[in-house]
Amino acid sequence: MAFQAISREIDYPATQYPQEMSLDIEVYESLDAARADWQELECRAIYTPYQRFDWISAYLQAGFLANGCLRIIVFRDHGKPVALLPLSIVRQQGVMQGRIIGMPISNADSLIFDPAYVNDITPNLLRKAFSGLRAAGQPLDLVSFHSLLKDWRGVANPLLGFSHAPAPNNFYFETFPQGDAPFIEQSFPHKRRTNIRRSTRRLTEAFGPLSVRLASSEEEVDRFHAAFLEQRGARFAKMGVENVFARPQFQTLFLSLAKQGLGATHPMLHYHALFAGEDILATSLGVYAKGHYSQYINSTTVGEASKYSLMGVLLSMLVDELRADGIAVFDMGLGDFDYKTDWTQPAVVYDSLIPVSPLGSLAVPVLSGARKLKRTIKQTPALWKIARAVQALKTRLRS
Repeated sequence: MAFQAISREIDYPATQYPQEMSLDIEVYESLDAARADWQELECRAIYTPYQRFDWISAYLQAGFLANGCLRIIVFRDHGKPVALLPLSIVRQQGVMQGRIIGMPISNADSLIFDPAYVNDITPNLLRKAFSGLRAAGQPLDLVSFHSLLKDWRGVANPLLGFSHAPAPNNFYFETFPQGDAPFIEQSFPHKRRTNIRRSTRRLTEAFGPLSVRLASSEEEVDRFHAAFLEQRGARFAKMGVENVFARPQFQTLFLSLAKQGLGATHPMLHYHALFAGEDILATSLGVYAKGHYSQYINSTTVGEASKYSLMGVLLSMLVDELRADGIAVFDMGLGDFDYKTDWTQPAVVYDSLIPVSPLGSLAVPVLSGARKLKRTIKQTPALWKIARAVQALKTRLRS
C-alpha cells in the first residue's frame, strides 16, 4: 500500500473497553500528515533518539522499508497530541506485524509520549488502537516491540504494561556525574585511567598530537565517513562478516543526516573522529535527542596504532566534550562487549509481542520462543562463539 497522506478518526465501540480510555485516537498513513503533531510533541515528550521525526524520515528516504505501509497512531486529549506510536506494518515470518518504524536498525523502541499522560497510556488503550486498525481494514496479526527500556529519563515505559520477556541483547547507558572534572577522573579506577593516559602518551609520541574533531563541513563529513567505512570494512573482514554499513541505505542515512545537522543547535547525527596529526585513527557516529547522545557505531584503524586503546582515548576526549555541550545521558546501544562496561552500565531490555488476530495468537508463542533461544545463545559465551563462527562461514560462502 502506498504511503498516502490521509488520516482517519476511527469510531470505536464505546462498550468494548472500560471507561479508563479517555484519549481520542487518530491514525495517519504518511509521515508528512503526522509531521506537525510529531514535531510539536517532541518538545515535551519522552522518546529515544530512534523515534525522532528526523531519524525516521531519513530511514524511510534511505530506502530501508521496501515493502509495507505506515500507520502512525496519535492519541489526543481534547485535540492536543499526547502520545504517538509510529508503526510500519510488514509481512514477516508468515504474519502481518506492526512494529516501530526503523526498528530493524535502532537500539530501542519507544512511544513518543508526554510524561504527564504516562498513566493514561494503558494496554487497553493501545489494544483499542490496534483493534481499530483491523476494523478499518488494515491486515494486522500482531504488534512487536523490541528492546524496551524499563524507564527512560526517570519515567516508566508504558509499553511494558504488556507481557514481556528479556531481549537477546543488553543495553548500555550512563547518566553523567555532575562536576567539571574529566569523566575518567570521576568514574574510572586508577588502573583504567592509567591505561588510557599511557595510550594517549604513546600515540602522541608515535603519530603526533591527538585531538577529537567534529565534522563541521560537507567535505569533512565525506572524509570521516570514508575513514569509517575503511576501518569498519577491515575489521569486519577480519571477523569474516559483511560490512553492513557499506550498504547503500546506511550510507545514504549517515551522510544525509550528518550533512543536515551541520551547524544545527539540535542535530540528529554527528561524526566525530580521533586524529593524530592529520590522520584519522578512530571515528564515532552518534545520534541525539534532548540531552542524550547515543553512540550508534564506531570504528578504529587496524594499523600500527591499533595496539593502543584507541576507543578509550577517543571516548575520554569525546565524553568531556559532550558534557560541556549539555549532554547528560550517554549510551552505547545494544550488544555485550567488554569495552562498553568501562563507560556505561548494562541494563536488561525487553521484547513484547501483542496478538491482534487469531493467527497472531498462534504465532506469538512461536516467535517468543525464538527470541528466548536467541537470548540464551547470545548470553552464553560458548554458544555465542559457535554462532559467530557459523555466521562467518556463511559470509565466506556467499562471497
